[in-house]
Amino acid sequence: MMARNSEYNIVAVEGGTVFIVDTDRGDRLSVTNDAERVVMEINELYPGQRIMYRDSMLKWDELVHDDGNFKGFRPGVAPG
Repeated sequence: MMARNSEYNIVAVEGGTVFIVDTDRGDRLSVTNDAERVVMEINELYPGQRIMYRDSMLKWDELVHDDGNFKGFRPGVAPG
């Protein structure tokens, strides 16, 4: 059986950056493995904002994108 789309929570929006946390549900893709879709969704809600996410290892990374088109990963920072 194929895993469903990732699930995440938006935990903060500050300083031009959206911070999300992967819910780490075993029956779902991780944000890392579903990055293209996650970036498109977040960019629809918050156009042009940077996107930081916390993965299941509690590490913050950036989902780098160009107007909603996923470009790659970069080390990120936590909110606050």
